[in-house]
Amino acid sequence: MQKWTQTEAVAFECAREVITDLRAILTGLIADESSKEHPDAERLATLRAERSRLFHERAGLRVKDHAAVARVRAEYGARVRSWRADRQAVAV
Repeated sequence: MQKWTQTEAVAFECAREVITDLRAILTGLIADESSKEHPDAERLATLRAERSRLFHERAGLRVKDHAAVARVRAEYGARVRSWRADRQAVAV
């Protein structure tokens, strides 16, 4: 049985959640683009491809892959924070 520390488990779950959050953002962007009178097919394809890639990345993420977990948390976390900051600025 493989064992991991609580710190590893928390980092892993945070990484999975940030991927889920980013996929939700992409789903919203896809919905926004799809609802336009003339949706941009190339943009839709790009957004869908990234959402799919993230699905597979999340499925392949492993607790003991510390480098991947750290990269996901840093890179995708920054993207999610930036997206939220942009939305808050618009709402104000």
